[in-house]
Amino acid sequence: MTSDKRRAKRISVELPVKVYLFDNKGKMRLGGPLAGCIRDFSPLGAALAVATILLNGKHLFYTCQDNPDIILELAFELSGSPEETIIVPAVPVWFDRDLDSDKKQFDVGLKFLANPRSPEIKILSKQACSDETMLVSLWKKFFLFLNYPLFLASYFLFSGGTSG
Repeated sequence: MTSDKRRAKRISVELPVKVYLFDNKGKMRLGGPLAGCIRDFSPLGAALAVATILLNGKHLFYTCQDNPDIILELAFELSGSPEETIIVPAVPVWFDRDLDSDKKQFDVGLKFLANPRSPEIKILSKQACSDETMLVSLWKKFFLFLNYPLFLASYFLFSGGTSG
């Protein structure tokens, strides 16, 4: 039996995104855009599906792994309007071929570099969760995860350190 090692619950979504390679030190785009789709989302990261793993001849995963100054810049158009675009920095943490799909595509696991409480992540959460109860549930689970160690510490402190 395998366990899910994710730190936050993810929800299934279909969010179109444009991906750029970005030199965080030089503050410039190195390549892109590459059209992709976010397939699942949490305030901490996402799974990205792309048709190719190469962007202007550079490998999305290995380029970022080989040089920590190179990151991915994710551009999300809100309401389908280029004027309303939010940018979220991310790093790839894994990639694989999607053998289950009819399309020949790659899945890339992303870790967001933006604070989970940042306006960009909150806006994406709203975009991802069309059902308001799903959004509330996602954030409750995320904050419960963040506060769980505090809960355990206070429980043992006030119960005299016993579990029963």
